[in-house]
Amino acid sequence: MATACLDQLPQDPPCRDWMEEEADRQRIAENKYWKSVIEQRKPVATLPFKYRVTRDRPDPPVLVFGFPRTRQQLFEYARKHDLRNADYPDELVEPDICLSPSVMRLREVADEPYLSITSIFSPTESELHIVALYSNYTMGALKCVPADEEDIIKRLQIELGVDERPMWHWDVINNY
Repeated sequence: MATACLDQLPQDPPCRDWMEEEADRQRIAENKYWKSVIEQRKPVATLPFKYRVTRDRPDPPVLVFGFPRTRQQLFEYARKHDLRNADYPDELVEPDICLSPSVMRLREVADEPYLSITSIFSPTESELHIVALYSNYTMGALKCVPADEEDIIKRLQIELGVDERPMWHWDVINNY
């Protein structure tokens, strides 16, 4: 390859370095990998059986059940409801600390003390969070009867101003 570069005429395109070609191959392979990961890890309405925690499967990947919200949407929610951080009651919350006061209000509105806000796997959106009712690990202890769960979901939909139903999302702590 090096001799081919030496034999080039001035009007020929510049010879590509083997390192650049290897970097291109690596980028293409990474893009294919992430496309397959994204395809396999889309949110789903029903938890697939293979992700349920059982005696035979004690450690499946973590999925959380809830509503997706960006950090900006949670910040706007905190501003709309004049939520303040307990450590700084005279100041409106900042985007970096809006999660705690937001989750406290959502717990009250939904009458659901275990509601949480967690980060999820989302290579296409930065800082995506889930207002989560439970995970596949906690659903046995936290999932309520369907009528009560539906009531909680409706209250959260009204409070968050959304029509969509909660779905199962891949938690950020999953291995890739």
